[in-house]
Amino acid sequence: MKVAVVRYKYVNYGGAEGFVDQYTNQLASAGHEVHIFAHQWGAMNHPHLNVHLVPAWTFNAWIRSLSFSWFALRELRKGNFDIVQSHERIFFQDIYRAGDGCHREWLEQRKKFLSPAKRIFLTLNPFHRLILAMEKGLFEKGWCRKIVAISEMVKNDIQKHYRVPDDKIEVVYNGVSLTRFHPENKKRFRLMIREKMNIPESDVLIIFVGSGFERKGLKFLIQSLEFLPSDNWQLLLMGKGNWSRYLPFASRKNQKKIHCQEPVDDLEKYYAAADIFVLPSIYEPFGNANLEALASGLPVVTSANSGAAEILEHGKNGRVVENPSDPKEIAENINALFDPAVRESMGQNARSLAEKFTQERNLQEMIKVYQKVLNVPSK
Repeated sequence: MKVAVVRYKYVNYGGAEGFVDQYTNQLASAGHEVHIFAHQWGAMNHPHLNVHLVPAWTFNAWIRSLSFSWFALRELRKGNFDIVQSHERIFFQDIYRAGDGCHREWLEQRKKFLSPAKRIFLTLNPFHRLILAMEKGLFEKGWCRKIVAISEMVKNDIQKHYRVPDDKIEVVYNGVSLTRFHPENKKRFRLMIREKMNIPESDVLIIFVGSGFERKGLKFLIQSLEFLPSDNWQLLLMGKGNWSRYLPFASRKNQKKIHCQEPVDDLEKYYAAADIFVLPSIYEPFGNANLEALASGLPVVTSANSGAAEILEHGKNGRVVENPSDPKEIAENINALFDPAVRESMGQNARSLAEKFTQERNLQEMIKVYQKVLNVPSK
């Protein structure tokens, strides 16, 4: 098949961008001719992978989104593709993969934490009004033939706000590299990373991975540190954002136990150095970092507002925070994992769970979606 995949840009700190990178390589390795349409993307060495740079006016978010959609459509019309799969909200695609979730639902969740004045500003913001209009076009006006939701939660969110019949939306969970993210990495990288960051082996290392700190619940995670009774812990924050805005939510004593790390390409080494993974998101369509941590053999603490929560068994392979804005509840779930025996058992179960969500499985399920769009019988 000749497949076009649309994403605005690639960055090494974005879960959605990272997914597109690995997915397009897999699709090309399966023998398909893959064309990436993006405003910014790195060089590709795969013989079946082609990158097309799409212009965009980047004066502000409103103009950037609208112009990228227009220029992407213009560039796509130059080719003859079997499938056009977009990971951005654009004017036409065969398949829209809702990796960023449902924007209307995210705004609803976000407004819970804003003052009345800021809620009004958010409602009237031209960028959000544009995204909601494009979302409506995608979900209700025929701008796409199929919607791929990356969790049942996202499917439910879309159908909560828009009239989308069941047969138009498919749930396809993300996949994770089981070789790159593996418990065996602890033997190779754990001590090296801890020595590099001056973290004693005796300390429990809690790791948070994600950018878009407001949505990821970083404020409430940092506030939760005040309720950890033990002193032998440290927190590693990995992502792109304004750390200085969030660190004051911790006491001065606890601020000394927090490490801030810019995005890295060898993320698997940092999971290997950690003991507990925490991502208490306010809204998370799925959260690739949850899968990466599970595959690395880490017990995961995530929120009920995350699509990943629906694959977890609370207390077996992870823990689910029902109210991610409650620092005490976050702390209670972290405290439950300070016992090394509990972490060991839960970490083994975490790896077993991750093994069900392979990249190969993700690709096979996406190919089935392609076949439905093309009315090709599945083999």
